[in-house]
Amino acid sequence: MVPEAGRNRPAESVQQTQRSLRHTMRPLLLLALLALAALCLTGQADAKPSSVESRRGAAFVSKQEGSKVVKRLRRYLDHGLGAPAPYPDPLEPKREVCELNPDCDELADHIGFQEAYRRFYGTA
Repeated sequence: MVPEAGRNRPAESVQQTQRSLRHTMRPLLLLALLALAALCLTGQADAKPSSVESRRGAAFVSKQEGSKVVKRLRRYLDHGLGAPAPYPDPLEPKREVCELNPDCDELADHIGFQEAYRRFYGTA
């Protein structure tokens, strides 16, 4: 039985060496990964982005920069560009006359402006 125990000892010593090596390698690997992560994070914090990159990442821009990017057409100003100004409503003056008369205004709420104006003042 003694010779069998002698055979297992080299195998046990190899396994024991492997276990101790694993236990020492894990903390070293973890320490190396943490050092690499710290190096990457400090490298990014120290690096200054260029003006183009800083503008891309910004959530807010000034009105002047925004107006350069988005050129909106003014609806009511017609300078030969974009949609023309809307035409004024031809019935607006008559609508104001009907609104000034309380009876016409009340009737307009029930039957509509054009019919109320026609009943009070003639054709609309």
